[in-house]
Amino acid sequence: MREDASQIPEAGERGFTLIEVLVALTILAVSLAVLFGIFGHALSRNTENQSRMAARTLASSLIAQAESSASLSMGTVTGRTAPDLAWRIDVRPYGTDEDRQSWPGIAAQISATVVWGERGPGQTLTLSTLRLLPKRPQT
Repeated sequence: MREDASQIPEAGERGFTLIEVLVALTILAVSLAVLFGIFGHALSRNTENQSRMAARTLASSLIAQAESSASLSMGTVTGRTAPDLAWRIDVRPYGTDEDRQSWPGIAAQISATVVWGERGPGQTLTLSTLRLLPKRPQT
């Protein structure tokens, strides 16, 4: 009789059943999948924000260079910086012909456009400003 009593576990010695272990592992797997999804999304947003900041910095730099240039001419200039940033500077006359006659200089609209992205046409950022250029003497 003593042997039969030793085979029955007491209340504090019972372990987990297979079902309890499987439920716990399922809850853990679902929780980890959600957490990895959140981390992955945050990482992609961080990369996107870094690209957007690089594009904004490049566009601001291009605008500053155009504004401080001693000889700015009308037209378009394009280029590529880094493997994924393409840029374009457009300098166009601003205002109507009537306005241009009465102004003491030539108003120019300067636009810097930066394109980046891995898929398709990518994302675009454009910054614009105005600059007054001296009139050229008429001959």
